[in-house]
Amino acid sequence: MRKRHGHLHYGFYFAALFSLLIHAGCSKKEAAPPAPEAPVLEQFVIEKKNNPGLEADIVFAIKDDSVIAAQPYRYQKTLVPSFVTNAPAISIGTAKQVSGTTPVDFSMAHTYTVVSKDGIRKAYHVKINWIADSLPHLYIQTEGDVPIVSKDDYVNATLRIDGLGKYADFGGATRIKGRGNSTWGYPKKPYRLKLNTAASLLGLAEEKDWVLLANYLDPTLMLNAVAMKIGAQLELPYTNHIIPVNLTLNGQYVGCYNLTEQIEVDDNRVKVGGDGFLFELDSYFDEPYKFRSANYNLPVMLKDPELSAAAELTPIQTAFNDMESLLAAPAFPANNYRDKIDVGSVAKFMLVYFLTDNEELNHPKSTYMHKTATGKYTMGPIWDFDWAFGFESNQKHFFKSNSAPFWTSRTPQPAGTKFFTRFLDDPQFVTLLKQLWADYTANHLEELIRFVETYGLSIMTAKAADYAVWKKGAADNQSEVTTLQQWLRDRKSYIDGYLNGL
Repeated sequence: MRKRHGHLHYGFYFAALFSLLIHAGCSKKEAAPPAPEAPVLEQFVIEKKNNPGLEADIVFAIKDDSVIAAQPYRYQKTLVPSFVTNAPAISIGTAKQVSGTTPVDFSMAHTYTVVSKDGIRKAYHVKINWIADSLPHLYIQTEGDVPIVSKDDYVNATLRIDGLGKYADFGGATRIKGRGNSTWGYPKKPYRLKLNTAASLLGLAEEKDWVLLANYLDPTLMLNAVAMKIGAQLELPYTNHIIPVNLTLNGQYVGCYNLTEQIEVDDNRVKVGGDGFLFELDSYFDEPYKFRSANYNLPVMLKDPELSAAAELTPIQTAFNDMESLLAAPAFPANNYRDKIDVGSVAKFMLVYFLTDNEELNHPKSTYMHKTATGKYTMGPIWDFDWAFGFESNQKHFFKSNSAPFWTSRTPQPAGTKFFTRFLDDPQFVTLLKQLWADYTANHLEELIRFVETYGLSIMTAKAADYAVWKKGAADNQSEVTTLQQWLRDRKSYIDGYLNGL
């Protein structure tokens, strides 16, 4: 009996223990599964590195479901954003978005939807508030409110510049007169300024002499700016800067102008030294010291230095004719003519004029050349593109882009045509021309197309104000921007074919 009792005793013990364990297990709460992670858009930015037309990154502020940034209207609207999110998927509608890759048209607001791995969705409303970009404003007041009626005689004036926070303000005494050849005859007048004291205007190098281009013929108000951009891309010496401005003269708003440097010899302009030379080849032939070249009858005018007597022009003329004689010689191009003229500058100069279809190279007109006392004759600066972009053909811009030839077929052949086409008889020069063009189209043309968009947006408000005064072009220049971009692409095709035929 005792043995059996013992058996019952241990059985009871184990049963009780098992019951306690079961009870403890049942009384313990089961662990809850982790809560699904909510999708969050943590950061949204449009980075300059992915959008070359920007001056700096555009950083958006995220508050609740709103993602907002403010930007000047001058930027192009199709941009590539980058973003950070804890969600594996993000889309606009059904279109998947990839950070740093997918372009988006930010001219309108978009709803970005982020979706977590558990299928939880959250919508963010993303937009850029585009701010109408205001250009710096120049206020010129002549002494006694006298009108500016002469290209020869300056009148005293004061100049005040409101940089609107983007540029330094300025105030000072100046003199002002008209400028230009045919452009002076148009209703919207171009002007020349001579400050009483040299100063930097709108961040440009300090000087006394400045130019305000009216661009009356130009329906886009940007053709000179585009040409200078090409010159800068090709690194042509002393290419001017173009800054669009609004101009008020004697209390009256007179339109959107370009502020730019006066072409002259100076350390901050065409730096050829006190004993160097600046020439202008121009069929107007209206400077005091000038000559016709011996071989090609070029109208050569000496812009700088100022001479005190006609006899001082003789050695300058002789040296120029010596250079030109090498081009005209039967031994050309195997006669070391490249020792006298910088053929790289000639090739780049030609490409600017080809791409803009500035046929004034044929005459020639407004064609500059410079040299130091001991250096080579070098083309530049480029200048005056009012009659470019197809205008010379029938007085309508963008008339032709890829059809008619650049060089004129007029008889007798103009001096500019004879002189510049002579370089095309040098196989090495033609090879260089083709190499430079291939490099430009591969590395710079698309940048130029973006520049047209950016610049066009930057002057949109001013363009409308200019149109209200002069009724030239259109109040909204977006269609003109698109036309110019396509014209440049077509022009590229023309140059491709032309160069392939050389």
